[in-house]
Amino acid sequence: MKAKHGKLLVDVLLLMITYTGSYALSKPDPNTDQLHKQLYHIAFSEMSQMLSGGKPVNFKKAVFLMENAYLNGAWSYEQFNTKVSGIAFKLRQMIGKRHLERFHTAGNWAAFTYMTDSIQENNFIPFTYDFDHFLSDKDPTVGFVTKLLQTNKGNCNSLPFLYKILVEEIGASGFLALAPIHCYIKHKDEQGKWVNLEMTSGSFARDEWIMQETGVTVEQIKSGIYMNALTQKESIALVMKELAANYQFQFGIEDFDLTVCDTALHYFPSSVNLLMVKYEHYRSLLLQAKKQGQRDQEAQAYQMLKTIDKKLIELAYRSSPKDEYKNWVKQNKMSKK
Repeated sequence: MKAKHGKLLVDVLLLMITYTGSYALSKPDPNTDQLHKQLYHIAFSEMSQMLSGGKPVNFKKAVFLMENAYLNGAWSYEQFNTKVSGIAFKLRQMIGKRHLERFHTAGNWAAFTYMTDSIQENNFIPFTYDFDHFLSDKDPTVGFVTKLLQTNKGNCNSLPFLYKILVEEIGASGFLALAPIHCYIKHKDEQGKWVNLEMTSGSFARDEWIMQETGVTVEQIKSGIYMNALTQKESIALVMKELAANYQFQFGIEDFDLTVCDTALHYFPSSVNLLMVKYEHYRSLLLQAKKQGQRDQEAQAYQMLKTIDKKLIELAYRSSPKDEYKNWVKQNKMSKK
């Protein structure tokens, strides 16, 4: 899905609304239960401590906290952990049956096989890409791991997220990597070379293929926005992006979503996803100030938009319209058939 150049102050908003999960266009409900918001604050507090070193980095816990905040406490961590540990037990059995313990990629093989192949261990029901519901502009849960665990269908967020959770659960390692409107997995093979796993199609992908299909440029790779293996803290920051975006979706813009973004950007300053959630905050603030005739606040919001726009240009960012992404998904669906 090749990206095109465009005016960032317009195109960034387009991508914000279509994919990243930032939905400040929805009107906040003044009667919203404050206990619901408290779940967001708890999630932010725990993830912030993971980033600052106050608590161990735990990607599984971060994903749960983010999703359960949006779901208003529908899951308990015990329920989520039971689901994950149940699969992890099967992965260890798969490795043991084939005597693969001596290979440091055994966990990667087990998680990839369990998730993508039709085998006895997964009751012949692998995890697949949900071609009918893959964009989170109207329903953020389409990219949730909790939804994936219930339906075995997910998107380019939930599938690599679950893979990372599973390999870390059994002591292996897997790293998230980003492309325009896309997330995939990188891990090192037995020779120490990087391997790309495309969890949406259950296949291996060469760097050249990813660049060609998604329109990634060399400049973007150098700037750090795409195709680099994310560190553990950058992965937590990426989950915090979802937390801030989902908060905007449910409650509109407040100081909280901006605080989440700024905290995460401290540890992942090249994250265009976080910058775009922050952009949406100030875009909505600008519209509010303009409507209410607050000239000073309007000028400040506009200046922040220009600052973020400048940063995106420095990072060699290019917008990726929703229609192009939909067409790309359709092409992959036909190819898979």
